[in-house]
Parts: sequence; C-alpha cells; structure tokens
Amino acid sequence: MSIDPKSVANIVQLNGGKIVGKTRLQKTFYFLENYGLGLGLDFQYYHYGPYSEELSLAIDDAVALNELVLEWRAGANASYAVFSVAASHANEASPHDTDREKILSILDGYDSISLELAATADFLSRVGYESDPWSETKIRKSTKAADDKVEKAKRLLSDLRTLVAA
Repeated sequence: MSIDPKSVANIVQLNGGKIVGKTRLQKTFYFLENYGLGLGLDFQYYHYGPYSEELSLAIDDAVALNELVLEWRAGANASYAVFSVAASHANEASPHDTDREKILSILDGYDSISLELAATADFLSRVGYESDPWSETKIRKSTKAADDKVEKAKRLLSDLRTLVAA
C-alpha cells in the first residue's frame, strides 16, 4: 500500500508544523492509527517499539516531493531528525483533523521516552502480552524503563483512553 505523502505532511501540519525525532514521529502515527485516525499504516515491533516501514517510505517521498523538510541536528549524544512542513505544502483538510489534533495535543505533553514506552506496552498488549505488557516492556526497554518514565507512559495511555471514551 502506498501512503500519500501529502497526507503525512497534513498530520505534521496539525502537530504545529513539525515533529522532532524519528521515534516521536513513528509513535505519533502509531497512536493515530490505533484510534482510527491514521492513514492505514501497518506497524511491526522493532528496537524502538512499533515501527511502520510504510511510514518511513512515505516520509522519504514527502521530503523528495517538497511536502516536508528533513533537518538533522546535533544532540548531546547523537544527531536527531526534525520533520517540518515545507513552505510549499498546501494543507488539505480532513474530517478527522479535529480528533487528530486532540490526540496530538495529548502526545505533545509527554517526552519521547514516555511515548516509546507507552507505544511499546500498547503494542505488546495487542500481540500476546495482554496479561502484563508492562513487565515485558520493562524487559525490552530496561535502560529506559525507569519507574517515573513508566508511570508517565501509563498516564499517557490513560489520557488517550479517556479522550477516546469521551
């Protein structure tokens, strides 16, 4: 399945015009997909949790077609990607935009590690670890799963579920 690069750019536009970090980008689209507001992406488990190769290809296409700009910045330990909407991008409204903005607003309140932990636990709960996805998340993400980060990740999932239930 081919994802329209403009659709990807539209979601980045709804997120204030940019998304910082590949992990945040993948997890943002993962949560939108889980709540029926995505683009029909498939996610598999990789090192940083749920990952969509389709999304990665669509991002490459969006950059090549000048819908998105990809800028690499130097961080303390490694470089990171900043995805922003290109000046030439013309936003196409979707009936899901308001609901997407609500989810994006919640995600924006959390750091990328909390997003990664929450997405990992959520994904694992759907693929055979229903009884205790958090224990498996802590095993797979032992260097990141400090108690405070796990609590934030749990709060994130709770916030999302509360929003969707409303």
